[in-house]
Amino acid sequence: MAKSFIRNFTEQITGSNAKTTDTDIVQAVSHFEDEQSKLSKFKREFDKYTQATLVFDNASIRFFEFIRSLTDASWSQTQTVDRLCIDLARVRGENLQSFNKQMHSNINLLFDKFDNMKGRIDEQTHLQADYDKTRRHYHASMKRDQQIKVDRLKTDLDQLKSALSLVNEKLRDNLAKFHADVQDYYVQTTIEVVGMHSKFYHAYYKICSAFAGRRPAKFSTNSDYNENNHDKEMQSSSLSSTEDSRKKTPSAASESPSRPIGYRVLHQARVIHDYEAENEDELDLVKDEYISIISFQNEDDNERDKGWEYAEKSNGAIGIFPANFAVRLYDNEVKQL
Repeated sequence: MAKSFIRNFTEQITGSNAKTTDTDIVQAVSHFEDEQSKLSKFKREFDKYTQATLVFDNASIRFFEFIRSLTDASWSQTQTVDRLCIDLARVRGENLQSFNKQMHSNINLLFDKFDNMKGRIDEQTHLQADYDKTRRHYHASMKRDQQIKVDRLKTDLDQLKSALSLVNEKLRDNLAKFHADVQDYYVQTTIEVVGMHSKFYHAYYKICSAFAGRRPAKFSTNSDYNENNHDKEMQSSSLSSTEDSRKKTPSAASESPSRPIGYRVLHQARVIHDYEAENEDELDLVKDEYISIISFQNEDDNERDKGWEYAEKSNGAIGIFPANFAVRLYDNEVKQL
């Protein structure tokens, strides 16, 4: 009867022969396994995205190579177009390489964190298995009245129970923090993806804008008379003489001041300094834009102070500017973006 009392008392302390479970640990581990599956799926989806990006990149390369093939080698802007295509290809390649490298690094780092946490879970699983095994041996020894063995197993069981309690408590905290870190990782990854794409498209836009803004406007040869501008001036003069014509705004007047008509282009020039017009007959200039230096057919209309030149901008505005703010662009000079 005394032995039966001791057996019942011990079972109350150690529990039944069933497997020891910690509900919080079980739920946290289940959540961990779900997150691990999501990461594996994320890796697969990213690989698909990378492949699609490579397909797009190869298509872009072929497309721009085709554009380059459309230009005549004798065309003065061939090198400019070639430079544009090369720069765009370079930016695409650098962005794709940087993006893949960064994302793979992030994914591999997270896989390492999962492996580390998996090791802690395995440690808890093994310790719990040892505890359950020792407890079963303890109960079996109790039934066989093996008192010496019971005492030894009781000591081992107490030590394992204490160790398991500490491991479970630490693992619960670690898993909770780990789940929060994983969510932060996905948020940070989203921000990085958006940031990388934004940087890429900004660089793309900058190159294309520079090409569109700095490419030389079409202009006539030295001996050609600018008929189009002559017609525009005649039409503008006719409209301004009628009572129903609209008055120009101050900004428009400063860009297109009243000027003589009929002129020819002497040569093309590149602006080397910004210039802000101070009078209505002057031009606003932006560094690196192209302008056409002109001369009016009527020599009296060419009257201007020494050190000043007449020019036409790509938007059709004509006026004077300080001659030392631009340099002549010769036919054999390569125009850089």
